[in-house]
Amino acid sequence: MKPSIKGMIASVVLSEVDTMFGMQDPSQTLHQIERYMQEGRLELSEVMATQFCDMMLAKKKRDPQQQIFLLKGLRLMCDVYLMRDKADQSMASIKRMHSERKALVKILQKHAPQMLEAMQPEHEDHLRAGRLYAAAGKQRAASKAFAKCEKLSPGHLAAAHTATDLMPTKAHVDRLLAAVSAAGDVIHANGTFELQPTASPPVALETVLSSLRHASANQPGKAPACQAEITRLEGQHAAILAGEQAANARLQSALDSLQPKHDYYQYG
Repeated sequence: MKPSIKGMIASVVLSEVDTMFGMQDPSQTLHQIERYMQEGRLELSEVMATQFCDMMLAKKKRDPQQQIFLLKGLRLMCDVYLMRDKADQSMASIKRMHSERKALVKILQKHAPQMLEAMQPEHEDHLRAGRLYAAAGKQRAASKAFAKCEKLSPGHLAAAHTATDLMPTKAHVDRLLAAVSAAGDVIHANGTFELQPTASPPVALETVLSSLRHASANQPGKAPACQAEITRLEGQHAAILAGEQAANARLQSALDSLQPKHDYYQYG
């Protein structure tokens, strides 16, 4: 029987992982998977991530670094499932990702507590899970994941706008409005306009505006509040372009607070 394309890819990947990178350097394998994902070679990324996770899971007694590699691999598995529109196949990977994170915390607490602070924040894994659940049509599970993300990191704008985009319920729109308000002023940084919450990743201004428009269209009762935020943000964007507002009002305010209120030399 002629081998399948998927089987041929798996064979190539197994050879690549075993001989080119080898389990002696799993970090290189993870970097390669990430590079393939960036290049759009998603089928190869999925097969390679699957084989990587299988090999790491076969190690029953993992040291802290091996557990970190496993968790990273599982995150990549989840990400590539979302990118390939295969969210319905990701349920086991989501569950395993959460359980292996808990296992990593226990391992680090016992063997390397100084590494706990360097872990990726837990709320990011719940955001990842929420996106997959929503894409798989599991709205209840998605809502719980987004709520958990925002509970762990209040004002998590990425979670709030994603939840609203996928499921524009009144509760999600309310959380979006609260998150947008808490994020503060528009900031122009590295050539992009964005909102920068204090304890979660920045979100592009156009993404936020799109989510607010979507929320307004789907929740008419919230349309006035959404429009007010749209007007505020668009006004700040225009003011920055016109030079009438600082590119980073938060930073400018902090700098201003460091300036002396009086010129004490005039009294000398």
